[in-house]
Amino acid sequence: MNGSRSLLTTGAALKIGSRSWWPGAGIIFSRGLLGPVTPKRRSLGKSQAEARSPGWLGRAAGAVVCLIPPSRITHAPKACAPALPSEGRGPLAAGQADGMQPAARRVLIESLGLQEAGTGASGCRASGAPGVSSALPVQWRAPSCCPCTCGAPRGALPQQLQPPPRPREPRGGTARSRGAAMSRHPDRDGPLDGDTHQREMVPSKRSAVLVDGVILNGPTTDARAGEKFVEDACRLIMEEVVLKATDVSEKVCEWRPPEQLKQLLDLEMRDTGEPHHRLLELCQDVIRYSVKTNHPRFFNQLYAGLDYYSLVARFMTEALNPSVYTYEVSPVFLLVEEAVLKKMIEFIGWKEGDGIFNPGGSVSNMYAMNLARYKYCPDIKEKGLSGLPRLILFTSAECHYSMKKAASFLGIGTENVCFVETDGRGKMIPAELEKQIWQASKEGAAPFLVCATSGTTVLGAFDPLDEIADICEKHGLWLHVDASWGGSALMSRKHRKLLHGIHRADSVAWNPHKMLMAGIQCCALLVKDKSDLLKKCYSAKASYLFQQDKFYDVSYDTGDKSIQCSRRPDAFKFWMTWKALGTLGLEERVNRALALSRYLVEEIKKREGFKLLLEPEYANICFWYIPPSLREMKEGPEFWAKLNLVAPAIKERMMKKGSLMLGYQPHRGKVNFFRQVVISPQVSREDMDFLLDEIDLLGRDM
Repeated sequence: MNGSRSLLTTGAALKIGSRSWWPGAGIIFSRGLLGPVTPKRRSLGKSQAEARSPGWLGRAAGAVVCLIPPSRITHAPKACAPALPSEGRGPLAAGQADGMQPAARRVLIESLGLQEAGTGASGCRASGAPGVSSALPVQWRAPSCCPCTCGAPRGALPQQLQPPPRPREPRGGTARSRGAAMSRHPDRDGPLDGDTHQREMVPSKRSAVLVDGVILNGPTTDARAGEKFVEDACRLIMEEVVLKATDVSEKVCEWRPPEQLKQLLDLEMRDTGEPHHRLLELCQDVIRYSVKTNHPRFFNQLYAGLDYYSLVARFMTEALNPSVYTYEVSPVFLLVEEAVLKKMIEFIGWKEGDGIFNPGGSVSNMYAMNLARYKYCPDIKEKGLSGLPRLILFTSAECHYSMKKAASFLGIGTENVCFVETDGRGKMIPAELEKQIWQASKEGAAPFLVCATSGTTVLGAFDPLDEIADICEKHGLWLHVDASWGGSALMSRKHRKLLHGIHRADSVAWNPHKMLMAGIQCCALLVKDKSDLLKKCYSAKASYLFQQDKFYDVSYDTGDKSIQCSRRPDAFKFWMTWKALGTLGLEERVNRALALSRYLVEEIKKREGFKLLLEPEYANICFWYIPPSLREMKEGPEFWAKLNLVAPAIKERMMKKGSLMLGYQPHRGKVNFFRQVVISPQVSREDMDFLLDEIDLLGRDM
C-alpha cells in the first residue's frame, strides 16, 4: 500500500495470507490496525479487538470493520474481474474511524448495499469471488437481498459466516436497559407511549458518501470516550472544588507571576488533540492556580462563597446549553425567568412590571439609561442622535463607573454625566441634585435621567430614594436605582428600610449573584412600565426567530426585548436557590451577613492598630491597619504618605501566602484602606477574628 491511505477499486482484491477478499465497490482503505465500530461503542482498543474469537461476522447497524497488520495487505492481480463496472460504482464507502488513538491508525470500512456494490458484495460466495478470510474479524451488515448463487437465504449470511449466539442478558437486564426501565412511568405496564414513534425516528444506517473531500458516515465524536471524560472531570470538580470549598486549611490562591503561570499551564493549542489523561491534568492545574472564590476567607469582591443549589443549576444549564429567546427552544427557562421576575417585582413594591436578566449590573444600568432616553425621545431609535438637544443625566459621585461607560457607549458623552455631591457617608445630597437640574436646564440642556444608588461599591451607601423621587416627579425625570449590590436587603424585613422609597423608581438593577449567591452572572433589570416599553425600545422583529404565526402564544418569545440574541438562562440559578432555601432562607442569609459585619466592626474598635473610616450601614467595612512604627506619629502628610503604602504591601504578602484575600483602594482623598465585605454563609465568627489577626501578623514589622 502506498502512503497512509489507498483506494481498493472494484477490480482489486484484498489479500490476507493465501485468501482474498473481494470488495463490492470502491473502498478507501488506510494502512494500520483497524478497530471494530458498533453503534454502541464507536471504537475499541487493540487488545479488546484481538480478544474476540477470529472468523466471526456479526449483524450490526454499524460498519464492516477489520483488524489487519499492514504487512499482510497486498493488491490482487489485474486479471481479477471487477464486481461492478467502474462507471456504475456508487459513492466511496469508507472513512477514518473516529475517536481512535493516534498510536495505531484504524479505519472504518462500510459495506455497501447491492445498488452500490453490485453482485459481488463482500461476504457472498459468488463464483470467482472468495469470501472473507476466517482470519479476518469483521462486522457486516447484510444487504436486503442476495442475488448471488451462494445459496444463502435472501438477507441472510452464509452458514459458515453466521455470528456466534448472543449471550443471554443477565437477570435484571444490562445497566442501560435497567436505566431505561427505571425511566418508565410506574403506572404503565407495556410499552411506553411514543416508543413506536421513537423507533421510527432512529435513522437507518446508510452507506458512506464523499462530499467535498469529506467522508460522511455517522457521528464523528466518540460518545463513550466523551462520557468518560465528563465523568472523570466531574469527579475532579467534586473532589478539588466542592468538597474543599469550606476547608479553611486550603489556600485561597496559589499565587504565580504571569510569565511563570503561562509555562505551568501549557497554554499552547496544537494541530492534534491531546489525550484525556492530559486534559484532566490541565483541569487539575486550572483548579490549582485559580482563586478559590468559594473559600470562607475570600473577601476580595462583592461576590463570594458556594451555593450548592445554584451550582447544580449551572451544571444543568451548561449541559443543556439553551438560549433564552423563544419559547420553542427554551420553554422551561423562559417560564422560570418570568416567575422569578414577577417575584422580584413584588419585593420592590410594584403591583406589576417587566424585566429581563442581563450579563451584569453594568449592562442593566446601560439598558435603563437607553430606556429612559427612548421614553424621552422615541424617535431616536430610528432617526438617531441628529437633531436632538444636549441630553444630560445625573448620578451620585459615589456611583458605579458603569454609568460613565454607558453614557460613552450610547453616544450621550461622559461630559453630559453630572456627578452630584455626597455627604460624609457617601449618600447623594438631594438639594445638590435639584440645584444641578436647574442649572442644566438654564444652560439649554435636556435632563432626562437620575440614577440613584442603593449600596455603593466602596462605602456601601444608600441614597435617600424618597427625596430623590420627589425631585424626579417635579421635573419629569426617569428615576433609575442601581441596587446591584444593595438590592438583596429587600429580602430582609429587618434591613429593607435601607431601600425605603424604591417602589417609586421607574427601573431597578438588582444582582442576585452578590449577597444572595446565585452565581455569576445573575443580574436583573426590573421596569415598572407594563406597556411593553422594553420591547418597543429594543425589538428588531427578526422574522426568522419571532414569527407571529407560530402555533403557540408568541408573547412568551421574550428575546426581542433584549439587545442580545443568544442569552443565558441566568434566572434558573436564582430560582433553584430560592426553591431550595425559600424566602425565609434568603432572608436569613442577608441577616447573617450583616450580623457578621457588625461583629467585625466591634472587634475593629477594640483592637490597637485598626481604625474605621466610618460607621457602616451595610456589609462594607472600610478600615486602616496602622503598623506599630506609625502608631506614635502625628497624622500629617508624612503619616498619610507612609500609611498609603501599608495596605498594598500586606495585600502582596497575603496573596503570596494564600491565607486570605481582601481588597483595598484609595477613595476620594483618603489613602489606601481595606474594604472587607461579608457575603458567604460559610463565613464564621472565627474567620472574622482570623482576618484581623492575619493582617496584624503580616504587617506588624512594617
